Amino acid sequence: MSRLSTILLLLTAVGLAVFVGVTHRWRFSTDRVVQPGTALFQFDPAEITGISIKNGDQSFRIQRSGDEWRLTKGLEDLAAPEAVNALIQTALQTPVLDRIDATEIRDEKNLSGFGVLKSSLQIDFKGDKPPSLLIGKSGPDGSRNYVSFENSKTVYLIPSDLVRLISLPMEKYRDRRILPIDPGQIDRIVFRKANSTLELQRDAGGWKILRPLVAPADATAVEDLLSKARELRLEDIQSGHHTESSAETRLDTFAEARFFIAGEETPHTIHLSTPSRDVPLAARLEPRNITGTVPEATWSLLTPDMKMLRDPALFLINLDMVDVIRVENGDTRKDITRTREGWSDTSDAIRDIAKTFAETKVARRLPATPTELEKCGLTPPRKRIVFLATLSENTPEAMAGQQFVGAVAIGMPLPDGDLPVHVEGTPEIALVPASLLDFLP
Repeated sequence: MSRLSTILLLLTAVGLAVFVGVTHRWRFSTDRVVQPGTALFQFDPAEITGISIKNGDQSFRIQRSGDEWRLTKGLEDLAAPEAVNALIQTALQTPVLDRIDATEIRDEKNLSGFGVLKSSLQIDFKGDKPPSLLIGKSGPDGSRNYVSFENSKTVYLIPSDLVRLISLPMEKYRDRRILPIDPGQIDRIVFRKANSTLELQRDAGGWKILRPLVAPADATAVEDLLSKARELRLEDIQSGHHTESSAETRLDTFAEARFFIAGEETPHTIHLSTPSRDVPLAARLEPRNITGTVPEATWSLLTPDMKMLRDPALFLINLDMVDVIRVENGDTRKDITRTREGWSDTSDAIRDIAKTFAETKVARRLPATPTELEKCGLTPPRKRIVFLATLSENTPEAMAGQQFVGAVAIGMPLPDGDLPVHVEGTPEIALVPASLLDFLP
């Protein structure tokens, strides 16, 4: 092959590559794809890494950070996920009502007539293909706007819904949630009010109270509290963001609630001011370090009494851990044992014991002092039910033989009809309906 032929072939190949590249970009360019009746934006929300908004002299950016959105320019704070999602979904649902092609716009003078040449209102979804969207003039009825993508001379007419969201001030995109974390991630809560502390922790067995005493917590009540706390919102944001000093957002704290996530050292803390009829209730949120007013309902929700969160069940026992149930009536004693064939008593009767204790609700409690125990006929008790586990000699973790699992002591009914019951090892006497005796062996 001659040198001339080789050069011609190379030029042809280069020309073809350029043609294909230009044609491909043209076929899939925004100007080609976006037509009347189609959506203005076509992108996967999961691929959006950030959103830049210019609104006059105000510019800010909303940046994706893991599962959160954060304001990272102009203001450092959490962004409201519902506001960000509304912006993204509105963009994806914005239809093109009309299109003015670049061929219809002779020069920049005509382009400026649509108000897009020097737009003071812009939005750019980082991660999609089109560049910034420039917002132009509104239509005669104010319900539509002319827009154009940066470096394009094609103009589109769209409804004004997206424009209204872009026009919102940066403050509208701040997260107003008082508890901006998933309740399912919380494994410890500490409530403090004046000199009292209520602490709860979640483990494999569920929620339990650790302070002021150790007791099972009512899982439904705790989850309901977390759900309602998740719905609370700041009514306004008075001051502060995380770059300000703590002195600027100082609050005279009367109560606080700390929510801990497993694996994180810093809790999400809500400090509450002193309730007053004359001054709205205020809260400071950490680590965001912002202050704002909150609904009055926030106070009762985040300063719970232990009774609100305590499991009202008299006694919970897992029979899978029990091999012997010992029933003591004064000087008499009966052992109900588990064998390979089952319990020595009927299975229904055994299940009824555990069910009865679990379904009996405590009406009120007394301190388990020696005086009260004697007054309630619990020294010695009228009836005592002991739950034991039998460990074999091959068990290295504990000594072989019978091991104590739990015990319930039952006293004499009081004049008001309540039956005193003491779950051994606890600091209180539970008062329950005397009908409990009808269901026990």
